[in-house]
Order: sequence, then C-alpha cells, then structure tokens
Amino acid sequence: MNWLYPQFNGVAVGDFWVLRATECDSSFLYRLVQTGSFQRLANVSSGSKMPRADWNLISQSFFAVPADHAEQKAIAKGLAELDTLITLHQRKYDKLCVLKKSMLDKMFPKGGSLYPEIRFAGFTDPWEQRKLGDVATIVGGGTPSTNNDAYWDGDIDWYSPAELGEQVYADRSVRRITQAGYDSCSATLLPAGKTILFTSRAGIGNTAILRRSACTNQGFQSLVVNDDTDVYFVYSMTDRIKNFAEQKASGSTFLEISGKGLAAGEFAFPSKDEQTAIGSMFKQLDHLITLHQRKLELLRNIKKSMLDKMFV
Repeated sequence: MNWLYPQFNGVAVGDFWVLRATECDSSFLYRLVQTGSFQRLANVSSGSKMPRADWNLISQSFFAVPADHAEQKAIAKGLAELDTLITLHQRKYDKLCVLKKSMLDKMFPKGGSLYPEIRFAGFTDPWEQRKLGDVATIVGGGTPSTNNDAYWDGDIDWYSPAELGEQVYADRSVRRITQAGYDSCSATLLPAGKTILFTSRAGIGNTAILRRSACTNQGFQSLVVNDDTDVYFVYSMTDRIKNFAEQKASGSTFLEISGKGLAAGEFAFPSKDEQTAIGSMFKQLDHLITLHQRKLELLRNIKKSMLDKMFV
C-alpha cells in the first residue's frame, strides 16, 4: 500500500483513502499508516473481480496512540528526520547510477565507430574489433547427480543463475559440491579474479566477477579473460554483451546462448592500458554505488525497526 504526505490537498479517485486526523497529530497518523500492523490489515483484500483493501476492517480496528500530543510529535519528528536521510542517500545513489549510465554510453564506441566520445588523456589510437572468444575463454558448467549425497555439501563453490543479483562480486555460493561431485560432472573450476560469471539462460546476461575459485551449473557461459585483457573492463561492457547474447539466443523451451555463439560476438577493444584505466574508473564508481546502496538498505531497516518498536 502506498501513502502520501499528510498535507494532501486535491481530488482523490476511488483507488485512494484520505485519512484526516481528528484526535491525533496528522504527522503521527502519517507514520502510523506505515507500520507493519496497519499495512497487514490494509493488505487484507475483499472482492473477487477486483480485490481491494477492506475499509470496513480498517475503520473498525483499534490502534494505540499516545495520549500526549507532544509524544506523538516527537515520534513523528524522529521518523521524519530518518526519512530525510533516506531521501538524501536515495538521491545520491540515483545520481551515481545516472552518471554510470552516461559514462558507459560515452566511454565505449557506438554505431560501428572505433572511437569513444570520451577518453582518458594520452589515448588516441582507434579501438580494434575483436571476437569475444579471442579475449576470453568461454566456459560452461555442469551439475553432479542430486541423488548422491556424497557429491554435495563439500568445499567447492558451485553457482546457479538465481544466485546472481546486482552484486559486482561473487564471494560464496549457496550450495557447494565435493571433489567427487566435481569429478562426476562437466563442471570446470574457474579461476578467481579473471572470471566473469555470465548467465546464458533463464535470464541471459546476469554477471558477477568471481572472487574465489568456483564452478557453475549449465546455466552459465562464463568468461575467463586472457592475460592481455582487463577483467573489470569486460565486466563494465557486459550490457553490450548481454544485448548481443539476447539477440543471438535461441531455443523452444527457453532462450539460451551457447558458448560458441557467445564467443563469436564482436566488440571494440582498446589497448590493455586503456582497458585498465577505464576498468579502474568504473570499479571506483561501482564501489561508490554499492556503498550508497548499502547505506540505503541500512537506513530502511532502521526505519522498519523503529516503526515496529515505537508503535504498539
């Protein structure tokens, strides 16, 4: 359920409730409707064709309110200050994401050109069209038999596509296999620091840089970059690789890109030194984005905890 600031003036259509405070502070009421207890009641649906929140249930329910208006205002003020912090960090996070999108657009050539719009000082040579298979080894995965307990709960990290989200690095898999499990299937141990996990089906193009040696199931065509290629540069261009893979993917049950198909993709690459400079810049930018994302999550968790503990 969504809510608006209490100083609402306007016309509300049928999909809105307008709550006017009568015997409590309006700012306190605004915070009350954000609590888990109110939200759980508000999300109890009525109706079959078009379920909607049950106003009769809400209007007949009791909620504890401090008798002292000063306490109501103090609670609302503390949460308002927390909301201000959340908003500030959200804006910083959004600006960094926009900046990254803009830099990705300007620091990689477009439309068949071999010259990006923006470059670091000292780099003037044209980029070269190279096949992905020339700069990285494409490695698939495998799965040990799930019916053999001796193959599972070992020390070897083993990833499935569902584990990759928005994180830059893959540090630890949910499931791990034993040496016997590894030997029993077609999985390959991928080197840390040089491997970009790349999902090849059921959501093509989710990526993460492997921070410790691991293997994957068949839902990956991972990129193990060569020594003359910067891993973070390739990671930064994975949106382009993803677009190519989605265009070339095929399959009747679900779309999938093969290792051979991925290796055939052609992209523009600069010298190793320029790759390193670009990769380093995006690495720092991703680090800042991650910091603000974590700060946002922390502040939101603090707010949720405060809403749970400051209301009865």
